[in-house]
Amino acid sequence: MRRGVWSLGQIEACPILIPKASHLATLLTLHCHDKVFHQGRRITGGKLYSIGFWIVGAKRLLNSLLGKCVTCKKMRGSFCSPKMADLPEERLTPGSPFSYVGVDVFGPWSITSRKTRGSHITQKRWAILFTCLTSRAVHIEVTEELSTPSFINALRRFIAIRGPVKIFRSDRGTNFIGAVKELGMKRVAAEDDSVKNYLAEYGCVWVFMPPILEAYGSG
Repeated sequence: MRRGVWSLGQIEACPILIPKASHLATLLTLHCHDKVFHQGRRITGGKLYSIGFWIVGAKRLLNSLLGKCVTCKKMRGSFCSPKMADLPEERLTPGSPFSYVGVDVFGPWSITSRKTRGSHITQKRWAILFTCLTSRAVHIEVTEELSTPSFINALRRFIAIRGPVKIFRSDRGTNFIGAVKELGMKRVAAEDDSVKNYLAEYGCVWVFMPPILEAYGSG
């Protein structure tokens, strides 16, 4: 009986033996590995066996060839993890709650401020998030508009409830910058060389994080 008309069971029962050191074994292994779309050693070996070939010492051959496969290295390679920057000193130093505070704004969302006959009036609201950098506690103040006066009022309410703050940290939002100017607070750029000197001084200091455009260039 010719080999080409054997059934699948006959092919698997009587496979052709091929030594692993032969060039034919390498070509067959690479061909089957490509047919199974670069899957693992067992699936590639099963494909070889299913088409009627038995490579003596196939385990070592498969490990050697699959270890050199560029496609497999790309598919199974580990992702590069970016190096995390050093945490601010106030995140690691124990202290009173809300002595070191991070500030951010989220919103807006629409609310129904007043109902009239047959309709209603909707307005927007924003929320200012004060986060304690030491204990991770959260304080939220709601504002009617995203402006410097509204933010100053929210800031005063926060300080009245939580007490004095040593350092604020935020991005360079226009409302934050305007509030710092209105209140006459000291402003520190995080990329400035004199940051440590400002942080050591007594009183409330506002630290602005470096903007992305300035850090990486606008182009």
